[in-house]
This record gives sequence, C-alpha cells and structure tokens, in this order.
Amino acid sequence: MPPPPPGYNIYIPMFSAADPAASFVAVSMEAAVPPGCSSGVPIQVGSFSANAKGNLSTTNTYENMPNTAFSAVNDMKISPAGTLLAVAGTEGLQIFHFNGANPPTSYTGLLTSDSISQMFWDGSNHLYGISQSAGMLHVFTITPTAAREAPGSPYTINQPLYIAVQDK
Repeated sequence: MPPPPPGYNIYIPMFSAADPAASFVAVSMEAAVPPGCSSGVPIQVGSFSANAKGNLSTTNTYENMPNTAFSAVNDMKISPAGTLLAVAGTEGLQIFHFNGANPPTSYTGLLTSDSISQMFWDGSNHLYGISQSAGMLHVFTITPTAAREAPGSPYTINQPLYIAVQDK
C-alpha cells in the first residue's frame, strides 16, 4: 500500500478489480487511524502492477490517486478493454479512466444516485448495475469519450439480489 495522507496511519483496502490481462489491479482504499476505521475522508482508488509471481507494487500516492464520491464502495469492475474502471457505492456509480500502472483519473461524476450493489460489463461497452435498495436495473453505454444511460433505464425489478451478464 502507498503511504496514507498526513495524519493517518494506514490505508485499508476495500475492493479490487483486475484488468483483462491481469497485469494491473485497481484498489479502493480508505485512509484510517486504527483501531477506528472510518476516517471521514474520501475513499480513493489506486492502481497496482502485478509481476509474474502475482506480487503487487505501486507508484501511486495519496496526492495523485483520485477520490471517489462514496462513503462506502460496493463493487469495482474494469471494462473488457481495460480502459475504464467502474466504481459502485452507496451514493451511486462513478467511472474513472484506468491507466495501467499510473493512477486512475476522474471521468464522470455520479451517473445515478441509486445505491449500486453489483455490476458487470459486457463486451459491447455496456455496464449493467443493480440497486437492491431501489429495486432497479441500470444499463449504461460507456466508452472512453461518452457515458449515457440506455433509453428506458432504469428498469424496475422486484427485489433484485444478483446480476450476471453473458455476451452473445
């Protein structure tokens, strides 16, 4: 883990997502002063390189890792092309550009205010996310240059629990 911001002892890793080539891993992290874990600072996302033995290293720092808009992260996924990082949380859904070993960079604000509990990409730039609390399925088309919700989305679903996405 990189050193945390001044005044904090550690970063607590929360969720991770590997790129399609398994060369890099995105990790959401919260700065903390144990024994208490909730710091009140924004959760950040960083990138780690994986070597042939699976050991992770990073050159990211608290100064260059982007903040998320979330008080709690629920899920993270990297697009099949390896260029976008979707982060889902209690406050909605946010997209970052994923830059390999370099820190992710901010791309969108919140795309929905529904808490997104789980999501998956397909191979055609679509991101599907369910909100268990709102009873909704959100569908987005997201590329490195545009992000928009699909016509008719969100779709009402009675008590959704999990989602699976299969390409044709």
